[in-house]
Amino acid sequence: MADTNNELVQEKKERKKREHKTEIVPPVVQKIDDSEQFPVEAAYLAMTFESTKKYMFELATPNMEREMPVIEVDGQRSRPIPTDKFKPYQNIVLTSQIIWKGQRRILRYYDGCTSIFADEQPKDKDDIDQFIKVTQPRAFLKGKFGAYGDEKMLLMYLNICSWNSNSPFRTRAANAIFIATDTMKIASVESAKLDETERALQLAKDASRTKMMIHAAYLGIETEDFDSGNELTDTEIRTKYRRRALQDATYFIDSYGNKAIEVKYYINQALIKGLITNKFNPNKLTWQNGKEICDISGLKSNDAIGEKAFEFSQLEDGAEFGIQLRALFS
Repeated sequence: MADTNNELVQEKKERKKREHKTEIVPPVVQKIDDSEQFPVEAAYLAMTFESTKKYMFELATPNMEREMPVIEVDGQRSRPIPTDKFKPYQNIVLTSQIIWKGQRRILRYYDGCTSIFADEQPKDKDDIDQFIKVTQPRAFLKGKFGAYGDEKMLLMYLNICSWNSNSPFRTRAANAIFIATDTMKIASVESAKLDETERALQLAKDASRTKMMIHAAYLGIETEDFDSGNELTDTEIRTKYRRRALQDATYFIDSYGNKAIEVKYYINQALIKGLITNKFNPNKLTWQNGKEICDISGLKSNDAIGEKAFEFSQLEDGAEFGIQLRALFS
C-alpha cells in the first residue's frame, strides 16, 4: 500500500513538471512625451557627460572667519592660523525629495541602479538590500567632491537633488548643501558678463550728447557739482555715465534701449521750458501756442501732468504728439 502511495505522489510531481506554466506578462506602460510641457525636466534627463572628465562640486557655505584668531607660537615667533575655507568632512546624503513636473518625487541613488527615481527602482527587498550593500558612501573632503562622467546616474542625482542649491527642482524646506562648479560653465558665464560689460561701456562711449543726458537723468547721475552748484561739463558727465555702465552693465543696457525713458525726458523738459503748458486752461495740456494736446482735469503737479502726457503719447491718438515732441529736441 505504501508503495502505491509513493507512486501516486511521484506521478503527481511529474505531471506538474509537464504542465504548461502561464507566464505573467507585466502591462506595457507607454511613456508620454511631455517634453514641451516640462522642458526643464526634459533637459536635465537629456544631460550628457564626458566619461573621462571629472565634474566637481563644492560646499555652498564656507566656514565663518574666527572672531579671535588661533595663534601658533614657535619659539619667539607667532602667527595666526588661517581659517580653513570649508569643514574637513561632509557626508553626501543620497536620498532627496524634489519637485518634479509640479509634484513631489523621491530621488535615491544606488551604485549600479539604472534610475535615480525611487518609484522606478526595484521594490523587492532582496534587491534593495543588495543595492544598499554595494553602494559606496560619498563625502566632501575639505569642501570638494568630484565624479567622473562615466558615473552618469550619480552626476544626474547630484545635479537634480534638492541639496544642490542650483537645482531648479529644490523643495522649499531643503538646505542648500553644495553647488556644481563646472569650470566650463563658470568660464562661459564670466565671458558673457565681460561681453555685456564691454557692450555697455561702448554704448556709454558712443552715445550722443542728447542720448547721454536723457539716459543719465534716468539713472540718477548728477549733472551739477553738489558743493559749488556749477554745471558739470560733458566730459565729467560722460565719465560718470561710463562708470555707471561698468557698475551694472545689465541694467544699463536694458534701460538704454527703453524708448519710454526718452519720451518721459522730453515731456519733462518741455514742461520745464514751457513748450507744453496748462496756463491757458488748467484742465487742458496745450502747446505754447494754445493748441490742445490732452485733458488733464484734476491734475496739479508737473509730475502728475507729465505722467498723463506720457500715457497719452502711448495711445494711437497721441502718436502725433510724440512725433512733434521728439522733433523739438532732435
